[in-house]
Amino acid sequence: MPIFYPDNDNRKRRLIELATDTENFLYDATANYNDFKALCTQVNAQIVSVYQEAGLKQPDISQINVIKQADPSTDINTEETVVAIAEVIVDVAGFIGSVKYLAPAATKMLVRAGLMTEETAAKVLTKFTVPLIDREVEITAGDLAGSILGGIAGGVAVAGIDLGIDAIEGSIAKNKLRTGLHQIYPMRQTAKMSLDQTKELKNSIQSVKTTLDAITGAGIELNEQIITNLITKDVLPSVQKAQAITLDVVNVELSGLDTDRKSWTNEDTN
Repeated sequence: MPIFYPDNDNRKRRLIELATDTENFLYDATANYNDFKALCTQVNAQIVSVYQEAGLKQPDISQINVIKQADPSTDINTEETVVAIAEVIVDVAGFIGSVKYLAPAATKMLVRAGLMTEETAAKVLTKFTVPLIDREVEITAGDLAGSILGGIAGGVAVAGIDLGIDAIEGSIAKNKLRTGLHQIYPMRQTAKMSLDQTKELKNSIQSVKTTLDAITGAGIELNEQIITNLITKDVLPSVQKAQAITLDVVNVELSGLDTDRKSWTNEDTN
């Protein structure tokens, strides 16, 4: 690239770096989402068994659309977006507030299942991000960032996404790259927040399972209040940890990551 724009190479490397971080965070969040759903299925069955063993009425199971939690206006409702959770868990204070952070992973699952286009996924991820960072981010399918996000949602490795920049020189490349940086940067923030939140959600259900494993069939005399207290005791610590995961906390973690690898961060934000 011309010497008049020596930082274009830095901009391109940073864009790829931010996109790769986003890809990795979303990949791990999706794994957590799958584990969470599987654990919920097991725990729901165990809860029913424990209630039956205690001679109690079987608790209700809530069908929660995780994308609708993030965006109430959505009309997407499939097996990929819905998690079944016993109401005794859902009723724990603060639990439902973390469920919306499963939305990015659910979006990725929709694309993989052929139920959502990559372009739509990019828009959904943008819609999810804006309220969290409290500023407008507009991404369209034709944007550099739109292509990157769509590819990531579709399971394409960032290294395999054609940025379409190499054939463009000078100020045009500079503007495209800077715009891409400003659009992808907040996506990385919320992908990391989603990852951290899904980890705590998974931990909460795993804790419940550990307790249920111990009491199921143990002949312990139980009533509804005891069961509710046991489940709340398991779920609440993870919910409280999730509530402590703020954008400021995530930014500190990401700043540490960038510092450790000596990233070029001159133009990360507007």
